[in-house]
Amino acid sequence: MRQLTRVKGAIHIHSRYSDGSDGMEVIIAAAKDAGLDYVVVTDHNVLKAKSMGWQGWHDGVLVIVGCEIGRRRSHCVALNINDCRNLSELPPAEYLQVVKDQGGVAFVAHPKGTAKREFGFSVAGWDCWDSPDYTGIEIWSYMHDWIDGCHITNMREYIRHPDNHVTGPPPAVLQVWDQLAQQRRIVGLGALDNHAANVPFRKCRWKLFKVFPHEFCFRTVRTHVLVPPLSRKDDDVETVIDALTKGRCFIDYAPLGDGAGFRFMAAANDEEYQMGDELRAGDRVDFSIYSPCSAEITLLRNGRPEATTQATELRHRTDGAPGVYRVEARIGGRPWLLTNHIYVR
Repeated sequence: MRQLTRVKGAIHIHSRYSDGSDGMEVIIAAAKDAGLDYVVVTDHNVLKAKSMGWQGWHDGVLVIVGCEIGRRRSHCVALNINDCRNLSELPPAEYLQVVKDQGGVAFVAHPKGTAKREFGFSVAGWDCWDSPDYTGIEIWSYMHDWIDGCHITNMREYIRHPDNHVTGPPPAVLQVWDQLAQQRRIVGLGALDNHAANVPFRKCRWKLFKVFPHEFCFRTVRTHVLVPPLSRKDDDVETVIDALTKGRCFIDYAPLGDGAGFRFMAAANDEEYQMGDELRAGDRVDFSIYSPCSAEITLLRNGRPEATTQATELRHRTDGAPGVYRVEARIGGRPWLLTNHIYVR
């Protein structure tokens, strides 16, 4: 674990290559200004940013190019693929198989779905939970969290004070995630689904407002990834994708505090384990959690609280009962940080 370093970034961003309003230069500059190490650009059903040479390091920011697959059906974010043509016309089970055959990885996008007819859009929730071919889930999608309670009548308040209306991951999504994790490794990601787009009223051509500029959203939900020291070469793309695939990552909500320095580890039989690792059931396990600031820290087993404290540190010993263990941390009663699971099989 001492050989790993931490990078933080933003996942699920749209550019002008699909329906975003900004070019890649703007996105990279905003990411650098926000102190991000990487960004994952996922335009709808195209890999144009990749073919135009944007994947790799640019001005100190690692750009990873994937795509968001789907139209009216359930959507996923696919990474490490080279061809996404016509995939959006397939049902999820079929396009997931194609992604897998290309050596790619798929993450369920905004699984809860969102419908806002007054703003002229509707996004389907995920309906292919039985498939074995997706690697993880966006458990916290910022734009879908923010807009969930937004209507024309309260929109001005939502725009002026967006942080007041962010409530955290949907409990139903966390429940599904914990249930699936008891069967197989399933990764939880933080996402933005940000377009920095001008939003019109339904059936009206004039633009109302821009939601939200990248420089703002890059300071909200971030995904921190534990990786070997990066080489500052383009093969770092594979390194970060590999760590995401293994679940070596946690999510923080920056307006409440920076999660840099947060650690979640387990020790058993003189070995150390981290997020994404599997341990043998029956052995005594010592869990250690460290936070860079005081928070309400909860260790969960199979989605249920196992131990809780208000502090910067939590240590808990178990008898090695089978289960999937993860951490949630709150500040001021609000969701701040979520880790991926450590698996005891």
